[in-house]
Amino acid sequence: MGQTYGDIRARFQLALNEAARSIEGTVLPAMQKLLGPGRINTKNGGKDLRFDLGGDSKSALKSISDALNKLGASKFDIVTAGPGEYSNGSNSGKFTTFIVTFGEDVKDLKVSIGDVIKFVDNNPPRGSIKSKELTPTSLNLPQDTDMNSTVLSNSVKSAINSKYSSNLFMQSFLIELYDLISMHKPSTYFKDPLSISAFSETIGYDENVREAIDALGVTDLNTIGKDFGEVLGAALLLNMVTTQHGISFPSGNNPLVDFYIDGYGISSKYKSGAAPTLSNIIKNLKAENFTETSEVQLYDLFKIIENNSVVDGYIKGAEFMNTPSISVLKGLIGNVPLDEKSLESFIQAKMTELGREEFFTTYVQPLVKSSGRGVDKFDKVQWDKLDKGKKYIGLFSYSLSLELIDVLNGKLGVGDTYINTLRTIVAKLDVKQLYMDVDLKRDQIHFYLKGFSDANAKLSFEAPNVSSTNPGNGKLGFKMK
Repeated sequence: MGQTYGDIRARFQLALNEAARSIEGTVLPAMQKLLGPGRINTKNGGKDLRFDLGGDSKSALKSISDALNKLGASKFDIVTAGPGEYSNGSNSGKFTTFIVTFGEDVKDLKVSIGDVIKFVDNNPPRGSIKSKELTPTSLNLPQDTDMNSTVLSNSVKSAINSKYSSNLFMQSFLIELYDLISMHKPSTYFKDPLSISAFSETIGYDENVREAIDALGVTDLNTIGKDFGEVLGAALLLNMVTTQHGISFPSGNNPLVDFYIDGYGISSKYKSGAAPTLSNIIKNLKAENFTETSEVQLYDLFKIIENNSVVDGYIKGAEFMNTPSISVLKGLIGNVPLDEKSLESFIQAKMTELGREEFFTTYVQPLVKSSGRGVDKFDKVQWDKLDKGKKYIGLFSYSLSLELIDVLNGKLGVGDTYINTLRTIVAKLDVKQLYMDVDLKRDQIHFYLKGFSDANAKLSFEAPNVSSTNPGNGKLGFKMK
């Protein structure tokens, strides 16, 4: 006997492949023309055809039935087995299996009476997880209550089983994901929360988790990462840090802290995370904590941002910092007050008086040229969006906003003065950021932690999602990389 046939496992796999060629392999091409892309699955010795059928059992059943009818099959029986119902013939712990038994020979499909083939709906509905659906608050996890690993695990699993009792896919996946993180054997341990320092942990996941992640799609995966990531991060740290009391989730909406570990604040982020606004930070700081000139100046800027609307915060912040383009704007508009309402009135009056193109050439282009920010060509301006909102302040404030960010980030001659000052200020908050990311190419989940005061943490000021057509979209904030 040849080497291939001398191995029992090889012969078993060969038998599976032969079966796949004789039934699944024949049926797949025909069904793909009607159901879309599919594949043959032989994992764990099971055989089935996997298609994205939308996640709804009734519509999936109808799709399979209609497709078989069109391919000449009229006598067949379909039995549905839910996720994990292996005794009923299920081939998946997360997806619904449809077991088709043919009651006749079907020439076009090359199947005979009595042949059985399984179809698995390989995808739940996409974009079906609502934002904030998986936060500790939405899961009704205990608030302001210290929990060790056992108590947290019991609370999380009880919440998931209750919330997703009718969605076995989500129920199974979330518990599997939680166990993956909470049972991880870390490479780094800390004797207490005060000794926590920057670390990086990589956790590989198996085919079952990958199958679910692939099925979710990016939208739902991002929602899980942002919201359930808070719970996963807490589970990970409980496995890495020796604590006296454990972790607790704060009640209410704490803008900086997602959970505490022995009272030590941790901010949870998915991927790069949203930039915490300076107005949120200022609420946790006291003026008497600042003595250095640059600290006082930055603290005063934070107060301006906090006490004004988003647009006025940028305008008045730029005026306070005396950015180069503020002088240009003052020279263009004379004694007009530097606030959103006054500038909006000035812009609309001048556009009526001069016409849009002359107004743009006279007032907007010099500001854009000075700041190096914004659109400097009239026909590139999104006038349709500005007209729809009936507000044109972004023609001025966008340039001012981004130039203010450039000044703070040291791009206009002041070096790292304000970045280093920001580091000093936020270090007083005693909050660390725990980041989570999913590496789809390597089947890995990454966690890494940095403190605002860490020397290798790169801070940068941000104007989140601000644009000329939507200048009030996000208050001045910062990110840490």
